[in-house]
Amino acid sequence: MTTLTLVKKTSFKVASLATTILLSICTPVRAFMFGTSGIQFDRDTNINFTFQTSHGGYQSSLWVAQADPDNNGYSSIARLFYEIQPSDNGSTNDWEGSFGTGVTSDNGSITQTFTFLRDQIYALLLWSDIGNGQPFGQYVSSSTFMNSPEWWDPSSGFRRDECLVAGCQQAVFGNFILDYSSNNSFTNINGGNGPEQYSAVTMTQLAAGIQISFDDAGGNDVDFQDFTLAAQLAPETTTQQAQPRPTSGDHRPGNVIQFDHSTAPGELPPGPVPEAVPEPVTVFGTILGIGALAGVRRKKKRGQQREK
Repeated sequence: MTTLTLVKKTSFKVASLATTILLSICTPVRAFMFGTSGIQFDRDTNINFTFQTSHGGYQSSLWVAQADPDNNGYSSIARLFYEIQPSDNGSTNDWEGSFGTGVTSDNGSITQTFTFLRDQIYALLLWSDIGNGQPFGQYVSSSTFMNSPEWWDPSSGFRRDECLVAGCQQAVFGNFILDYSSNNSFTNINGGNGPEQYSAVTMTQLAAGIQISFDDAGGNDVDFQDFTLAAQLAPETTTQQAQPRPTSGDHRPGNVIQFDHSTAPGELPPGPVPEAVPEPVTVFGTILGIGALAGVRRKKKRGQQREK
């Protein structure tokens, strides 16, 4: 079992912890997210993932990873798709891989249905054999904060040294354009919208169907064309057959990613949000306002007493 651990504990953690606290104060509570901040639902939710295409010379596999209860790690619990060879036909069409030729799944289906358990935090991990014979040679995560030098894999010694502590965005979510015949940048192909514009989707978008595409960090092209799939909210009547439903303590063998929770921005309070909740900053402002009014009244009352 491969384990990713925190590389080092440095002074940045103090600033990071302060930033995390500040963000937790300023950010409304969220029970749903599907994007580069993580994947989380407020009820058990089935999502259909349909493979589209892969490109690039790496041989990769895509996994669903679930956060450990104490948020100190992520375990790869379900493999969605994997390449049985780097491409269909060598470097043809930028090392293109299609389902049934270069790519397959554990049950042979191009669509995999996975049940995300309520209030659990997940990420998608694209593991790659970078020519060293190790299927877990390196990874990119759909969660940006996991693509930082603070994470590493002691089995292969791999870590993302090229990214800042905040991490690099290696996946895009939504309805974007990919042009495999162009050398143009992702931003130019999408009319000036950069990857950051495709960092999260709403439940409405997910119900209609969206794309997810990864950049495996090979070649430093940041084209987000290396592994692409569609994702859509499955009908509630759908019976899950492709993957076993994950339960606490019942993970399939896979890769465990350990992370120091004091630097993880993905820790969210569990439970649904039945209605809009005012941001804490607004609440604090109201409290300060009430305090100011009370002070004015006390001052006025003291003045009246002196006049008597």
